[in-house]
Amino acid sequence: MTCCIKKFPADPVGACGATASDIEQALRMASQVDEDDFANNASLPEWKQWCIKFYVRCVDYGWNGKCDDCLRVCEGQQDWPTDMCFPPRKKR
Repeated sequence: MTCCIKKFPADPVGACGATASDIEQALRMASQVDEDDFANNASLPEWKQWCIKFYVRCVDYGWNGKCDDCLRVCEGQQDWPTDMCFPPRKKR
């Protein structure tokens, strides 16, 4: 179910038959970063590791903003531009 929700974040109910609890669980999992996925980045400076992690979240979870542009800004400023790229707001 989580894979389907990731693939169709705009309409997980219609595309996947997801329930509210399925969506909540997928969002919870999305907020957790598996450090093993980034083990090959250990030699990079910490700020650059964070830029990469935020970029991956941005792309994988359909954040608002242009993820590629935000990565470039992050590399230049050494800080993720939260005003340009951010997670979608949770619906109530």
